[in-house]
Parts: sequence; C-alpha cells; structure tokens
Amino acid sequence: MEQSGRPRGFGPAPHVDKSVTELQPLRFAVGAFHNWEGVGGALQDLSSGGMTANSFNYLGLQHVLSSATPATIAGAQLPLRELPFPGNAGLISCTPGPLAERLAGRLGAGAPTLKVALGRWLIPRHAAHVEKRVEDGKITLWIQLLDNDDERRAYQSLLNRSSSSVGVHDLIGE
Repeated sequence: MEQSGRPRGFGPAPHVDKSVTELQPLRFAVGAFHNWEGVGGALQDLSSGGMTANSFNYLGLQHVLSSATPATIAGAQLPLRELPFPGNAGLISCTPGPLAERLAGRLGAGAPTLKVALGRWLIPRHAAHVEKRVEDGKITLWIQLLDNDDERRAYQSLLNRSSSSVGVHDLIGE
C-alpha cells in the first residue's frame, strides 16, 4: 500500500502517452475531376514530384470509381470500400486508407449522409460542397499531405487540373 492508503496503481498515471490511443490529425488537399483522364494528369504531376500512390485517396459514387481502368490511373488497381450512407441516393465508395477508415467510423457511429460524416471535421458549407461533387458523379481526389512541400505541390497540381475549387482539410480525431 502507498502512504495515501490507496493500493498501488490506483489513481491517474503520472504520464500517459496519448498518441497511442488518439488518432493522429490528417491533412488532405482535395480536388474534384470530371473524368479519370483529369485525375491521371494530376497523378502524373504529383508522382513526378515525389508523392507515392499511398498518398492518394479517391472518394465518389461506386459506379464512377469502379469505371477506372489501370491505364487511366497509372497502372494502379482501385479496391473500393463501400460506404452505404442511408441518406445518400447513390452508393458511395472510397479507396482503402485513412480517409475510408475515418468515414467508415462515422458511418458506424450513425452518420446518415456523407455530409454529416464530413461535418465531424469540415464546416457545414464545405461538407455539403464535397457531398454535392460526389453526388454529381465527380471523382474527388484526397491527397494526404505530410509537409509544406507536399501541400504546395498538391495545390499547384489541383489548381491546374481539377474541375472545381480546391481545398485543404484537416481530419482531427476519429
């Protein structure tokens, strides 16, 4: 027994590493494309700048994302994770990775739509904008950013090649 009269180990730990239990913040540059050819141009820019394929996350309607061919996405295959939000008319999917994990977590917590799921991290107007682009059949490319150089390269490419506005969004928490 400790001097306080409590058994050893009872009470708060003096130092706890919270990074083990908390999800790390994720930062993404996001752009939308009308077709896979537009996506391919952006991927070419970004890959030549040193970004790797695991930095790219695709979010869109299942039938749009499944229409990709290896030739249109630089030889990569696109396995898809279905995100059946009950309030969205079409089946939404995302390529496996941190974005899909976070969205699946929100779906599992009861988010009825993509907009509500994204609203965990984005302001309502931005969440609605992303949902509208997906529902309009656009391919949204989410590029995970690890540093300022990644952000600069991604923004430059997306501004030159995407079919709508470009944003940077932080996903903090689950």
